[in-house]
Amino acid sequence: MLLLFVCSLVAFTSAIGAVGWRTDGAGKYPAAKPPTKWSANANVAWKTPMPSWSNATPIIVGDKLFVCSEPTTLVCANLADGKILWTRTNTYFDMLDAAGAAKAKSDNTKAEAISRKIAPLEHEHRKARRQSRKSPNDADLKEKIRNLNRQIRALKDQMKPFAKYRMPKTDKTNGYSSSTPVSDGKHVYVLFGTGVAACYDLVGNRKWIKLIEKPTHGYGHSASPLLVGDKLLVHVVDVFAINTKTGEVRWRAKSKQCWGSLVQAKVGGADVVITSSGYAVRISDGEVLTDRLPFLQYNSLIVDNGVAYFIQPQAVAVKLPKDAGEKINHRPFWRGKLKKDRYYASPLLHNGLIYAITQKNVLSVIDAKDGALVYTRKLSLGGGTVYPSITLAGDYLYVSIDNGTTFVLKPGREYEEVSRNKLELFRSSPVFKGKRLYIRGYKNLYCIGKE
Repeated sequence: MLLLFVCSLVAFTSAIGAVGWRTDGAGKYPAAKPPTKWSANANVAWKTPMPSWSNATPIIVGDKLFVCSEPTTLVCANLADGKILWTRTNTYFDMLDAAGAAKAKSDNTKAEAISRKIAPLEHEHRKARRQSRKSPNDADLKEKIRNLNRQIRALKDQMKPFAKYRMPKTDKTNGYSSSTPVSDGKHVYVLFGTGVAACYDLVGNRKWIKLIEKPTHGYGHSASPLLVGDKLLVHVVDVFAINTKTGEVRWRAKSKQCWGSLVQAKVGGADVVITSSGYAVRISDGEVLTDRLPFLQYNSLIVDNGVAYFIQPQAVAVKLPKDAGEKINHRPFWRGKLKKDRYYASPLLHNGLIYAITQKNVLSVIDAKDGALVYTRKLSLGGGTVYPSITLAGDYLYVSIDNGTTFVLKPGREYEEVSRNKLELFRSSPVFKGKRLYIRGYKNLYCIGKE
């Protein structure tokens, strides 16, 4: 099972100067004029090996490009030639002074040793449980299971004092670096799947680093941070507003964990963030206005012109109240049925049409005014899973899959293919500037365009 990790925050109007996931969150670059054809050997302006893989989308800040790398590294590259200018790790140990880090690393080593003892016992426990289902009256098996339970509990109790610096669980495809950084033009902010957030200036000086909250979902975390004024908004399990200058928590709002990122909107005249788990939280003070909006399993919603769109097999549109004091009407503005599958990639809204794609390449185009299906088409993207979100650059749609294939299409009410292109594996969404597009590949960072 995979998550949409890479693809989350969609179609919000970001604070002036904020650059984050899919640049402004909408995934649209109307002024861009990038190439529509490329390959690993054609139209590659530069290619830079990365320290490790990541699903995070790059962000462009002036003459710099920021990307992430597994498990907790922020990378700053020169936009012109891709040269790496600096890298910074953001581990639990980076939050401590030298003495504290040494002790924490020692404790972590002890925890690793205990964990290695637990693994074979858990394997034996699962095996015994399977056998007991076939022989439910076997007294020896029952006693064996009880004994294994006691051993496992005792070892886990030994690990509790070391839990603070243990990495949370994640899926091997998600990792810890699926969240995209965000910048106000002077600083860059990062959030990793460990629950650690940090702030740097553009030359790599760390301003603060803080453990916000550890994710609890076994498949990991992917929601990207959102910058609104002097608040860094992050969604781990709960939603937090972080003081951008100090890293201190301004407020914390109870929520449910999800993989899609926060989306900014207006509700009754107030600035809010809406989670993919169906919560609307007022940005000024963290008050939860509702927890009854539709729940998105994997991707992020779209907010446009006072309507929130939740796109998955049971697609729903909800009108948001315009007047102060007006309550949210949870009754759908419209409902629509799409291909039954997982939608890891977040959709795109352009000229009244919503473009959505399943993990297995089925593209659907929906009329945003009533949810009517305009057309649906199975794309021949090859084997793999669709994680990158659909992007608009200039006059074209860019639709990618994690095997490195990208279809370039003309937007509209009829399907029209322009080209097919191939690179290495990637799960991030492409970003565009001028005549170039940038892709964070599994191994390399690419600038596509003429040299």
